[in-house]
Amino acid sequence: MQRIFAVVAAVVLVLLTAPPASAVDPPAIDPGAVPPDATGPERPMEQRRLCNQPLTTPGAQFRDQPWANRYLGVDKAHRLATGAGVTVALIDTGVAASPRVPADPGGDFVMDGDGLSDCDAHGTLVASIIAGRPSGADGFVGVAPDARLISLRQSSGAYDPVDNNSDGNDAKNSPAAATIRSLARAVVRAANLGANVINISEAACFKASSPLDETTLGAAIDYAVNVKGVVVVAAAGNTGGDCAQNPPPDPAVPNDPRGWQQVQTVVTPAWYSQLVLTVGSIGQSGQPSGFSMNGPWVGAAAPGENVVALGPTGDPVNALPGREGPVPIAGTSFSAAYVSGVAALLRQRFPDLTPAQINSRITESARHPGGGTNEAVGAGVIDAFAALTWGIAPDPADAPATVKQIEPPATAPEPDRGPINTVALGIAGSVLALVLAVLIGRVLERR
Repeated sequence: MQRIFAVVAAVVLVLLTAPPASAVDPPAIDPGAVPPDATGPERPMEQRRLCNQPLTTPGAQFRDQPWANRYLGVDKAHRLATGAGVTVALIDTGVAASPRVPADPGGDFVMDGDGLSDCDAHGTLVASIIAGRPSGADGFVGVAPDARLISLRQSSGAYDPVDNNSDGNDAKNSPAAATIRSLARAVVRAANLGANVINISEAACFKASSPLDETTLGAAIDYAVNVKGVVVVAAAGNTGGDCAQNPPPDPAVPNDPRGWQQVQTVVTPAWYSQLVLTVGSIGQSGQPSGFSMNGPWVGAAAPGENVVALGPTGDPVNALPGREGPVPIAGTSFSAAYVSGVAALLRQRFPDLTPAQINSRITESARHPGGGTNEAVGAGVIDAFAALTWGIAPDPADAPATVKQIEPPATAPEPDRGPINTVALGIAGSVLALVLAVLIGRVLERR
């Protein structure tokens, strides 16, 4: 009898001390919520700030290739692939096309344009890292210089909705929510235009306790990857504003090694890591950048500090205007661009690989951190040449996401002791039945 009660106590103890369910689960997908393939702004927009222009710091010279190219082995990779025959779509602030950064129009979601207008310079810088053409006048060249670029202007810091009177503290009604909806339409548009790779160098952050309605975005990404076969690369995001840094995984919870239970800030579309390859930033020392958002969804890392790119004129630049003068170009946006360029090289060299297999090849050939993976750099810093040459066995063709209808957020209920009580009572009932059976048997024996 004592042994039976010991078993009961052990079961109850396990149930009572089991770790809680994760605070944030990977996003679910509703395949039926794919938005329409339509360009144009969701509501009237107007320009309220001056356009941005990249700069060159005094004394800068660009005769040599950028440090990031050397670090990633881009020169060696070009012996095997240059992105020829591959189409990369940029969902960004547009591209100011030039002979060194040629781009085709893909559509405009900010104004009634064609996508080849860039008031922020951001999209042009990103485009040049992916597929900038070389020149005898300097050492700059993009990762996939022969790839075709399609520009979709989906965001801009210079424009606001004409009727923007929403409460900026209300994530569900702020312009960021509208940006998420337009991003979903842009993803569908890019996929339907025949993109082989989609680069999304932007991120929206929100508190894990206040989720946004991302139904259309999840459906659009699933459509691009699993229906159209597109590799989707996204930036991990930069700290600041709504993007408060996430804490590391808790060593006391070994069954949550990537730290899903610790997530306080969700970054989208970065957290769609079942479908998207999310990229964090490193500096020239190889260490994670302090501004790079951490999270269990980070898949890999690439250079994102002291970036050299091509400006609207097609000339190298290395700075942006700051409040106190030029500041070096930096951010996970540019880290994502390097990975999109490598994805284009792989698309050329291995045209039969699926998006999941391309992503796997990039992460498996990366320079793994201690422990094999972490929340800052994922599987590690990418290596362009290794990704093209390593003998990596193909992974499964598909990496399906969790597919279900996303339910609206609900108020967290009080702790439910029901299941524990039910189990305990069930075991107690069994024990009682056993005791009664023994007693009845003894009575019958006495008769």
